[in-house]
Amino acid sequence: MPRKTNGMPFEVHRSPKADEDGRVLLYAAPQSNRTKDFDEIEGWMSISNSVRKGDLQRAFAAFLDECSLWLSRGYRVQTPLGVFSPKIGLKRKVTNPREVRHDDAEFKGIDFRPSAGFTKAVRLKVESEGFRYVHKADSTVLSANEEYMMEALRKSIRAEGNYTTVSSFMFHSGLSKYAATKMLRHWCYGDEPLLRERRLGHSIIYEVIGQDKG
Repeated sequence: MPRKTNGMPFEVHRSPKADEDGRVLLYAAPQSNRTKDFDEIEGWMSISNSVRKGDLQRAFAAFLDECSLWLSRGYRVQTPLGVFSPKIGLKRKVTNPREVRHDDAEFKGIDFRPSAGFTKAVRLKVESEGFRYVHKADSTVLSANEEYMMEALRKSIRAEGNYTTVSSFMFHSGLSKYAATKMLRHWCYGDEPLLRERRLGHSIIYEVIGQDKG
């Protein structure tokens, strides 16, 4: 059977539950340490949806400001993504409603309930591509394989353009976030460094030294 290369990658872990014979049951979870930041999402949207770079950032900043205002006033905020609602509690234990004061309340965070439309959109994409089981690799063993690491670096640079990111290198190398960051930074130093670390917007990227010279 050919190796599956698409679909949501997932890992399995031991759960605290056991079956009727006492054997430990496993549970599935999306592959760890896979993150797309806002800059990356906006970058893809500028290519596939004709959204100008920066427009989404400005719109989202305005949304956060307006949304936080109404949440701070106790409203639920409905969006195409789902419903946001403020979560509050009491600072002290009270049994008599007459003893409750204004300053007894405290902000506990924000609850989010995804909308049916958003959930359906994700489900359709998952059903289209399926799942891909990945065995959790040992970062120490992987990072010791120099040839494998260099090939993973080349793949991640081809995927991103003329640079790579921690998340992209994690995907192609199978390393944890800590190990991938350590490896990329290792290539930034020494007598003949391969990469140069710099900030691009809110992201840290790793450029190939000499790439801008052709």
